[in-house]
Formats: sequence, C-alpha cells, structure tokens
Amino acid sequence: MPIRPTLLIALGLLSGLTPFAIDLYLPSLPSIARDLGSPIELAQLSVTVYLGVFALAQLLLGPVSDVFGRRKTIGWGLILFLLAGLACMLAPSMDVLLAARAVQALGGAAVAVSVPALVRDLYEKDDYARVMGLVMLVMAMAPLVAPTLGSLIIGLTSWRAVFLFLSAIALTTTLLFFRTVGETLQAQYRHRFDLGRILRNYGRVIGNRRGLGYLLTGAASFAGMMTFIVSSPYVYIELHQLPATWFGLAFGANVALGMLFSSLNARYVRRLGADRLLRMGLLTQATAASIALAVAMIGDTPLWGIAGVAALYLSMTGVVIGNSMAGFMAFFPKMAGTASAFAGAVRFGSGAAMGSLVSLVHDGTASPLLIGMGASGLLAVGAFGILCDGFRNPRPPA
Repeated sequence: MPIRPTLLIALGLLSGLTPFAIDLYLPSLPSIARDLGSPIELAQLSVTVYLGVFALAQLLLGPVSDVFGRRKTIGWGLILFLLAGLACMLAPSMDVLLAARAVQALGGAAVAVSVPALVRDLYEKDDYARVMGLVMLVMAMAPLVAPTLGSLIIGLTSWRAVFLFLSAIALTTTLLFFRTVGETLQAQYRHRFDLGRILRNYGRVIGNRRGLGYLLTGAASFAGMMTFIVSSPYVYIELHQLPATWFGLAFGANVALGMLFSSLNARYVRRLGADRLLRMGLLTQATAASIALAVAMIGDTPLWGIAGVAALYLSMTGVVIGNSMAGFMAFFPKMAGTASAFAGAVRFGSGAAMGSLVSLVHDGTASPLLIGMGASGLLAVGAFGILCDGFRNPRPPA
C-alpha cells in the first residue's frame, strides 16, 4: 500500500498526543507545585501517574481494538482525552489534577495502542518499520516544540492555559482523524471479546523469547528517555538555573537530533534492515549510558556535560524504539492489537517505574537522572544481546 502524506500526518498527530500531554507542561512543573501548594515531587508524580495508567489501560484497550476496530477505539479515546484536558485546566488542587491526568491517560492509551496495530494492518515488517519511523518523525515535532510552547504560554498567562492549548490540539487531531483515516481492521481478523482468549494471547506474546527480547529492548531504551523527561526540568531549571525558555530550546535540540536519525532510519531501513540499524542505535546508547554512569560517579557535573550525554542517548531513541517495535510486531500479524497493547503496557510501565524511582530518590543533584539513563541503556543492549541473540545472529527470523 502506498504511503500517503495525509495518513502520516494523521498518525503522527495521534501518536503525538501523549508526548504533548507530557512535554508541553514540563516547564510549568515548578509553577504548578507553587500554585497548588505541593512539593515538586508531587508535581513530577503527575507525569508518572499518566504513564502508569497509560501503561495498564493498554492491556485492556488493545484487545478492545481487535474486537471493535481501530476507528471506534481511537475515536472514543480522543473524546476522553479532550474532556480530561479541560478538567486538568480547571483543577483546584493537586489531587484533582492527578485524577484528571489519570483519566486523560486512559483516553491517550486508547489512541496510542491502536496506532501501531493500525499500521500493522496495512504494512509488513520492513515497510512497517519505515512507516513507523516516518510516523515517529512527525510525532517528534511534539517534544521538539512542546516545551518551548509551554514556556511561552506560561510567560504570557499561566500553566492552566497549557492544558487549554493541549485540548485544542486534541480537538484538531480528532477532526483530522475522522476526515482522513478509515477502518483498517478487516472483518476476518476481528475477535470476539473473550477474556480466556485474551489471556491466552498474552501468554503467547510472553512465551515468544525473541519477540519479548525486542520488546524489552525498546522498553529499557524508553525508560532512559522518561528518566530524562521527568528529571530534566529540575536539573536544568532549578539546579542549574537555566531559564524556562532556554530549557525548551535545550530539550528541543535533543528532539531535533532524534528526528534527524529517525529520518535516516526511515530512508535506509529497507536497504540495511531493521535489525542492523537497531544494533547501531543500541551500541550508541550503550556508549552514552557508560559515560552517564561515569559522570554520575564524579559528581558536580556541569550542565554542558549532562546535556552532551543526554543528546548522545536521546538521538538514538527513535531508531531503537521504532526498529525494536518492528521486530516485535513481526511475530504477531494476526493479533496486532493485543501485541501492541502488551508492548505499550511494558514500554510505558517501564517508563513510569523508572520515572517514579527517580522522583523517589530525588537528592538535589543530577545523579538520579544520569544513573537512570545509564542503567536503562545497558539494560536495552543486554536484552537484545541475550534474548534476541542480536549480536550473534545478524538477521533473527520472524
């Protein structure tokens, strides 16, 4: 099937909702804590609450998309996401904000879990990797511009307007989706809602050693990215006194690098193969992880050192996650929704766990950020090497 630009834009916006939901308000975390009378740790928890609910909800919503189709699942998720964003804007306390974020995550999960399955309905492995790479390239615009936009909005009004802007993005995405994307799940591939079958399907996913290896590879890499997202506002803005506007630019520079390498990945994946590019990305992240751990042991790291390590690691995130997801999904062509759900749950669950751990061990230094990224990068390369035999068998068969 040819790759239509309008389809890519729609899928990119759908996939970008959760990055926007996280990155747009990152510069406002300190002001949210002050305005609602809460410590910064609770404000950071609003990120991990979103991730945790987002992860768990996908376990149910993925099979739901296999039953009712991608279009209905995404549509209801968009509506829920939009309404919860308005509730976040009006939240009078941190408790209400956290509850609204949980509901927003439920809507975001319905959208996100259906997108990889929708693409899998249309494309095979290398084409899937190419399309997902291009989708991630479009999606990467969200974290590229979101922190800067959030900083500008806060400078002009307050953090509440950030959530109003997020709801406006959701409304635009909803209108474009229903205008552009039809149902992709053919009738013969739809399942009836059978809890026993769902559990058996999850058992098949877990029991596939190499498939699980690809999944854990991407999940560990993603956990390192979430460590940076959760911790960087404090490290950059509070610890090193970087203005919020400059934080947006520094954050966006990392995303721009990721976009560059995701673009190159999409261009060369059919020639070189997803597995070879995955190995290259993992080795780069492992190098960054080793440097991060060494820098954390030294202590009193200047901001440029932290930013350099982060740039090296984050530049490969799209390459690693996109190609590892392609490798994972290739094993499950006839239960793509369930496989996508499990993948999302594991990936975002690992991100929520690492983000929560980083918040809990907050010690007023950059060490939690550096150690979290370092451990994640080494776990990713270890999972690929051990479970996928990725460094001994150059082309693991699907």
